[in-house]
Amino acid sequence: MKNMYNKRRSGFIAFVTLFLLGIFGLMGIAYWFNSRMNTDMLWVESQRLRARNFAQAGIEKVKIHMCNVCQRGEKTDMRRQEYNPEEFNKEFEDGGYRVKSIEVFKMDGAEYKNVKHVVKGRVIGEFDVWEVTVEGYTKKTGNVVEIKTILRVIRDNVVY
Repeated sequence: MKNMYNKRRSGFIAFVTLFLLGIFGLMGIAYWFNSRMNTDMLWVESQRLRARNFAQAGIEKVKIHMCNVCQRGEKTDMRRQEYNPEEFNKEFEDGGYRVKSIEVFKMDGAEYKNVKHVVKGRVIGEFDVWEVTVEGYTKKTGNVVEIKTILRVIRDNVVY
């Protein structure tokens, strides 16, 4: 019977096994690191989207306020109106929004305030165009998102 054991190859299998374990270990560490980086980036992006949603909620709050003012029949100038900042600014557990400015929209030196609303050559009311700037923020990451939007408020003289 022939002896299959060869002293020159006695450590070869152990060396190949350790080499493959090292390669697979490095690949596992690289995969873990890549997954961790992607998870962190996704979390920061979700916080940025949350700040944007907070800013959009602030714009909706201003819209509701303008709608209520128009329904009461008031012709107030939102720039000069004495309003309570807490009425527009809102703080949540993980962020909030701040209304930075409500200004009359200006283009080519003209202000769009109390502009006649004309339909088929007949004046049926007035409209204003407002430029609203709202800042949304998150507390955990400190993300701040600013949104500017233009709102058109139409006050038609409708007779029922």
